[in-house]
Amino acid sequence: MWHSKVQHGKSVENDEIMKEIMMLLYFDGCDQGWAVIFWGEKDMAKAKGEMFLESLSEFDKWKHDSEEKGFLPALNDYFKKLYTPHHCHRFTFPGSTGSVEDKMVCAECGRPMEKSTMYTCCTNKY
Repeated sequence: MWHSKVQHGKSVENDEIMKEIMMLLYFDGCDQGWAVIFWGEKDMAKAKGEMFLESLSEFDKWKHDSEEKGFLPALNDYFKKLYTPHHCHRFTFPGSTGSVEDKMVCAECGRPMEKSTMYTCCTNKY
């Protein structure tokens, strides 16, 4: 889907579906898994695996909101409470960057390494 959207000139800034695709790619690069729940055509909740599990295990804290708003809207609101301004997202696309050797081997085991392009966004200050 990402490749198709890019070929049609879509980006996170001008396409809502592209924004959702990119979010899942961010989640996939976090090494902790991710989860998505859909209900009907439009109701959706998504988060990194750790945040999703934490939210479900703390259901008693947002149960009342769930009864008022519905499960998925309350879950999304709870996710927003858990987000911090500091994050470090990354995702990797297989393929060529054009300016790097086409073939490399692992210095440790000697096997051919996969070539890819990685994007990162880290707001953490070290």
